[in-house]
Amino acid sequence: MGNFSCNFVQFYYATNTEARWNLVETSWELCISRNLLSIEYDENKRILFAQDNYRRKDVTSARDSLNGYQKGKCFYCFDDITVDSENENCCDVDHFFPYVLQPLMPHINLNGIWNLVLACPRCNRGTNGKFARVPNIKYLQRLENRNEFLVISHHPLRETLISQTGRTPEQRHAFLASVDKEAINFLVHRWCTKQIGEEVF
Repeated sequence: MGNFSCNFVQFYYATNTEARWNLVETSWELCISRNLLSIEYDENKRILFAQDNYRRKDVTSARDSLNGYQKGKCFYCFDDITVDSENENCCDVDHFFPYVLQPLMPHINLNGIWNLVLACPRCNRGTNGKFARVPNIKYLQRLENRNEFLVISHHPLRETLISQTGRTPEQRHAFLASVDKEAINFLVHRWCTKQIGEEVF
């Protein structure tokens, strides 16, 4: 058990550090300030990418980048997750506000970093999974806390989050509240799940 824990910690820090470094290197390669780097999500490839006027640059796995905050835990139930794509129980990159809403809300980029979290397969698509439902309001506060953490910690995704949701905490709070209000008007039902692991974020 000790070796497993040690290996997991080494894997976690290695992938998280590499993901952050890839974001910084990308800004250098595209010859733009890291503060101007805008990162988008490719749902099919499940990767983050940056694009300037001439080319697109695949940056890093979305799982690796998002896992730095979640510490190997499901965003919803806090059960253990893995970001190893070779593992059959690899976590899902989940759209907090379901992507099915995109045609109904074309003015909102639901593929934005602000709306992406890591979820265990059970929470995302299991028997009682979230699917196309709006998460309980307590999870909205958790999402806001996550986004604020990435902003104030000067994570490489900071400027992308700010450009997508607002420059001040008040603007970012209002943004999430407005998206939640619009989403629940369309989808009606909220979703909640049982907490499995200890709350760590």
